[in-house]
Amino acid sequence: MEQIRTRDEGSALGTTEPIVETRTRILDSTKKSINFAGSQAIEAARRGGFRETIVQKIGLAVHEIMTNAVIHGNGGDLHKKVVVTISRTPTKLRIEIADEGGGFDPDRLPDPLSPEGLLRGSGRGVYLARAFMDEIQVRREPVGWTTVIMAKSVDSAR
Repeated sequence: MEQIRTRDEGSALGTTEPIVETRTRILDSTKKSINFAGSQAIEAARRGGFRETIVQKIGLAVHEIMTNAVIHGNGGDLHKKVVVTISRTPTKLRIEIADEGGGFDPDRLPDPLSPEGLLRGSGRGVYLARAFMDEIQVRREPVGWTTVIMAKSVDSAR
């Protein structure tokens, strides 16, 4: 697993604040990786001063998006990787999760709160991430990867 730490300016976070920490990990498409990414996000959120209720929501959002990356994006293929970058400024936590999948349109996902959606065993990950994070963006990369970017402000009320 690769780890990168920087203290440069926050252009990668869309801010001029200094980056307090950035860590990038290249992970296998496994359940262990899903749990690892969630625990890393929780630790970064705690170091960032988030309230414990928010820390748990961040952990759940990362768990859900990682699960989607491993199962749906990479199809559970152990040869495919997931790249997770967790960055923190004094006021914001940003998590990027990239998989080798073909991508999806988050606006075309079925409504998990519809009567049919409530009965399905899956389909709530992006919904939960949207509910728990302040920002979420899905980007298809030109090289065939899909990246989900999530951010949470320290002063967020939700």
